[in-house]
Amino acid sequence: MNERSLVEIISQGENAAVEFKSASVRPESKEELSRLFQSAGLVHFDISPVEGTAESDLDLEKVHRYWHGCYNIDFIKLDRKEQLSILMNSDVLVPHEESTVASVGGLLLFGKQPQRRLPQSSIVFAVFKGGDLTAELIDKKEITGTLPELIDNAAALIRLFLPNPSVIVGLKREEHDPIPPKVVREGLVNAVCHRDYSIANRKTTAYLFDDRLEITSPGKIANTLTLQKIRYGNSASRNMFIVKYLDNMRYIDGLGRGVPMMLKTMKEDVDFDEIGELFRVTFRIGHPRRPEQQD
Repeated sequence: MNERSLVEIISQGENAAVEFKSASVRPESKEELSRLFQSAGLVHFDISPVEGTAESDLDLEKVHRYWHGCYNIDFIKLDRKEQLSILMNSDVLVPHEESTVASVGGLLLFGKQPQRRLPQSSIVFAVFKGGDLTAELIDKKEITGTLPELIDNAAALIRLFLPNPSVIVGLKREEHDPIPPKVVREGLVNAVCHRDYSIANRKTTAYLFDDRLEITSPGKIANTLTLQKIRYGNSASRNMFIVKYLDNMRYIDGLGRGVPMMLKTMKEDVDFDEIGELFRVTFRIGHPRRPEQQD
């Protein structure tokens, strides 16, 4: 029995009947069992409590900008009781034992220093002069902040280091991005939005080589999706809370259009792969995109 079969069984809930006859299919740890339940859509880690946090770990100015921008609620002017009610009812804050703490998603979206409690949530960006990890390292940065800050800052760094080949149009030379900004952004959004944050020892990475950009995130494709299904717009969210908020912030639209857009724009120059517990999208560099592809 493979993992996907086990996930399908778990999805059946109380109607499932399974007997572990081999140690090779027995969940070996609490973390592994948690990932199986997440894959089945039964548990959403992004609304889990983050121990040791409190309301003071949230940036209330960021919270205000969200609620005012999306719902026209003047959050900063509300009294503390009303603010707390909104934060609790929206799962930004959640109960934990006898206290109230930030949820994983709440901290990732509105935290003052999310990586202080969730160090796995940063993005490691590196540039190599060559085609593999043994090549000369040109630059390396660890990008921190909230999820919108991770997306925006990582996209800016990648754009800074991407080559800009020239093509002649008429009598003029024009520089075209080999990977259009909308494609880079979509790859980053997918990585931070759909990664498995319960895998505490792996970070999202964005590695730029001479011939390609690789964006790798921890966690296999969620639920019963496959590499083939996502190419046709099928989607299933691992992190429902994060998806909802990033949708409201206009980073995604929740319609599963991201992968088809990347395929349409990049054509044969994009690949999607599962490597163990990792998901990777690879954009090959070498064919400048026409202006209409870069909008």
